[in-house]
Amino acid sequence: MAGSQRLRVSWVIALAVAASSPCVARSAPERPDRPLPPPPPVFQVIDESPGMSLHDEMYVLPYTHADMYHGSRSEIVYQLSVKQTIFTPRLYFAYRQLSFWQAYNVKESSPFRDTNYNPEVFYRFAQRPWAGGSLGADFGIEHESNGQRDAVSRSWNQFHVTPAWQHGGLLLRMAVRWRIPEKTKSSPSDALGDDNPDITDYLGYADLHAYYRGESGRQAHLMVRGNPVAGHGYVSLNLSRNMPHEPNAWFVLMLSHGYGESLLDFDRKVSRVGIGFMLAR
Repeated sequence: MAGSQRLRVSWVIALAVAASSPCVARSAPERPDRPLPPPPPVFQVIDESPGMSLHDEMYVLPYTHADMYHGSRSEIVYQLSVKQTIFTPRLYFAYRQLSFWQAYNVKESSPFRDTNYNPEVFYRFAQRPWAGGSLGADFGIEHESNGQRDAVSRSWNQFHVTPAWQHGGLLLRMAVRWRIPEKTKSSPSDALGDDNPDITDYLGYADLHAYYRGESGRQAHLMVRGNPVAGHGYVSLNLSRNMPHEPNAWFVLMLSHGYGESLLDFDRKVSRVGIGFMLAR
């Protein structure tokens, strides 16, 4: 056999052996597994837990300074809030209480200047994926009053629809309300009738809340409401961060300005700064 023919046969045999051999794919260099993203934070105000649970923010501000209440009239401000499922897992009874206590005003027996009582019943729709986040809503009826009489009595009743959208550490929530009409009082001392017919001129028809919580646990909560047509508004900012070695309590700084800080002051502009600690957020 000529040399060229022997070389050709050798190439044919080599190709046949290669074709019959199993192919071993070259594996890509191994990469370390990417860490899973942290789960989105749980905001108490949209939590769907059954039974009794915390609801809105709970805090105590041992000292606050307001332009109308300072010096011996400086106030301790605190808020309590819980909810309880009733009848079905998504129907809740909730209660919120906001108090302004002039504890340092010992000459006048350290009075509670105002306390706002806010019971409500609402249905919480399940959250659904939407626009890269989750969307839910509440629908309910609530009563709010300060338990006073005659000239300092304040109260109103309202229906509300409150959609909420969460994307990671961002939560946007808007409470849109419709006030239930009340009859006009026959006289200022009449126990029946509307205590504050112009309250929506100051508090408006919606509250807009924006929460942002970073991976460090720090949180900012901005709330805006008012009636732009009447030229009245209110804004508050709560800044909180974890206490050392305490995962369920936070230092908080609160700033607020405008009308409607409390029911008693719904038609008076108040600016306030307070420091304290938060127990739920």
